[in-house]
Amino acid sequence: MMRGVLFLIAVVAAPVGALAEGLLDGRSFGGMIGPAENPDLEDRLYFDEGHFWSEICTRCGFEPGEYLAQQTADGIVFSGVLESDSRGRFTYGGTVSKSGEIAVMIDWEKKRWYWTARREIVFRGKVLPQSVPADLEATLIRMNAIDPGADPACARF
Repeated sequence: MMRGVLFLIAVVAAPVGALAEGLLDGRSFGGMIGPAENPDLEDRLYFDEGHFWSEICTRCGFEPGEYLAQQTADGIVFSGVLESDSRGRFTYGGTVSKSGEIAVMIDWEKKRWYWTARREIVFRGKVLPQSVPADLEATLIRMNAIDPGADPACARF
């Protein structure tokens, strides 16, 4: 969890004007998401209209969230938050390398009245061809028809 916090501090402390919304818009990534020690679920990440989301996360009720990004010598670093009314909050930070590989660290937190669950999750993957478009509007429409309780993958969150 500390690595994600340090990343977010670095991004927030960037010089004014250095961060931009939409720098990754239109890009899609395929890979694996799951516990930091063993990401075991196939997933896709999308960037569109200044928003970021995961296919699995939206199926589980996490709304696409705005992201901030910055071009660096190593590639593009980005950060943001995905939230769900019933499943908690994902605070994420990641890097897209110049070769198209992506690594995302996600700190998941779910508060309950008697305790708070925390877990570190990662996504590792690579850019998908342009034929796999990111579409924020279609994703929001699709989310309205989904029951997160019916998806077995959502039981993990």
